[in-house]
Amino acid sequence: MKRLAAFSLSFFFLACTATTPAPAPAAAANAGADSGLVQVVVVGTTDVHGWFNGHTETPPGGGQGVLWGGLPTLASYVERLRAQHGDRVLVVDSGDMYQGTLESNLFEGAAMMRGYNAVGYTAAAVGNHEFDFGPVGPDSVARKPGDDPLGAVKRNAGYANFPFLSANMVEKGSGKSPSWARPYTIVRAGGARIGIIGLSTPDTPNVTMAANVASLDFLDPVPATLEAVKQLRAEGVDAIIVIAHIGGRCTNIEEPHSVASCDRQQEAFRYLNALPQGTIDAYFGGHTHSQMRHVINGVPALEALAYSREFSTLDLWIDTKNDRVAKFEMRPHTMICSFVYEGTVLCDPRNAPKEARLVPREYEGITIRPNKRVAAAIEPYLRRVASKRNEKLGARTTARFVRSYVSESALGNLLTDAMREASGADIAFMNSGGIRSDLREGELVYSDIFEVSPFDNFPAVVRLTGAQVEEMLRVSTSGMRGVLQVSGIKYTFDMEKEKDKPQETRNRLVSVTLPDGTPLDREKLYAVVMPDFIAAGGDAQDVMKDVPADRIQIFWARPLRDVVAETIKKWPQPMTPKLEGRITVLNAPPPRE
Repeated sequence: MKRLAAFSLSFFFLACTATTPAPAPAAAANAGADSGLVQVVVVGTTDVHGWFNGHTETPPGGGQGVLWGGLPTLASYVERLRAQHGDRVLVVDSGDMYQGTLESNLFEGAAMMRGYNAVGYTAAAVGNHEFDFGPVGPDSVARKPGDDPLGAVKRNAGYANFPFLSANMVEKGSGKSPSWARPYTIVRAGGARIGIIGLSTPDTPNVTMAANVASLDFLDPVPATLEAVKQLRAEGVDAIIVIAHIGGRCTNIEEPHSVASCDRQQEAFRYLNALPQGTIDAYFGGHTHSQMRHVINGVPALEALAYSREFSTLDLWIDTKNDRVAKFEMRPHTMICSFVYEGTVLCDPRNAPKEARLVPREYEGITIRPNKRVAAAIEPYLRRVASKRNEKLGARTTARFVRSYVSESALGNLLTDAMREASGADIAFMNSGGIRSDLREGELVYSDIFEVSPFDNFPAVVRLTGAQVEEMLRVSTSGMRGVLQVSGIKYTFDMEKEKDKPQETRNRLVSVTLPDGTPLDREKLYAVVMPDFIAAGGDAQDVMKDVPADRIQIFWARPLRDVVAETIKKWPQPMTPKLEGRITVLNAPPPRE
């Protein structure tokens, strides 16, 4: 369900009063011990994915739960910083703003734009999931004459009080930025002029519905950056910040000058190391749902965790007389909480200290409370979806079904088993990147399954040879993206195998068998059920280009999440998470503590 027909998008316009933030106090004298320098504070979010109302969690096994994340709580932090630093606070987002929750998707992202306007964002990069909604209306891809595949993203860019940025996204043919986006923007912060460049991952056509971006090219971000920097320097900016839907992966963010814990093959590292030193002054990444807080090739590079969990903060001291950044400070990432577990600055119950109690969150000398003005801006959307959100599924769980991006997961097993049972296929595949949330413990409601599978994907049954099945598994285990969760098959891969080869050519597979250990027949045709996104070649599954059309059948009657919901409620209840050795990972790194 992309959205409910009764929820007319004219509702956005009916609720558009009082969405701009209250005026910030006049800028005080430049902060910091260095006279003559302008201190600018940059707050960065990324991959919020529609979680404008936050998450309500209870600890495993029960106990006192807590609300974390959400734009009203984020706004409280931002307003405190604005009270201290006035107009020298910039708020930026590195893309994937609105795909992921019922209340976001049913309005095709309009609710997110209203919330971002209320917070007072400065700029946002264009993420791959900004294109997921396709045309304005019920279809996620153009199906009728006159449908505009970019209709929803164009409309959302028009709703925003801030620019959508991407210097490497251009229209095919003209080679120019589309009318609804810009390569960069220039903003004033105190006495400083700041250039902000946006970037999108060149992998965008592989990680959204490719048909929706067929009119666009996503170019190499390095030359696109150099050209934008050249123009910005000519306009006399004092500092340049890049916000990019291009990310990294690091497991230790406590030592900013050591990248030992980082995967240096990730896009952000390749990009930053390709830039001549001094080209840009700061970098805010996204897309990988991981963290960075490191100096890379001389550039402070930050990336906060996804789903409105946290924000990153960078202080820049800018010498406006010489158009340069004199120094910077990367603050620790901040979890978005109005209450925290005593003795911590964390509010995620999954990591709560045993028997810890909740206490009000203190930040920069104030108590954090969700901002009432921002809460009022998003409340009408929540009210309109409440009945569907709380609709009972008729299924319950004994414990949380956890997802994993790089190994077998209990949630991946549940989804693929349901897909295979509903379709009668031999094998089921589910891309790990399409599983967006854990499935909570307890009695399930519709929003639970929606948040697990928010994309408007439909089940597709594809007849593949065993060799083609193996190729799909090779691609998914190469390290470029998440592994395929499976049912009706087992496989093993080695993370050390061919590790020195480029990710796109690696073959880390060791074995592929049926559940009883019988080797896969490379010549035999197997019926494989998968999301239509994968059947269309998504996640770089180029093998689909060689599959004849008469071997692909897409079932458009119900989205994949509804098929799963109908199936699991027929199973014995309650359901218990299980791992069965479907995916074996050799030489896996130790889990992060």
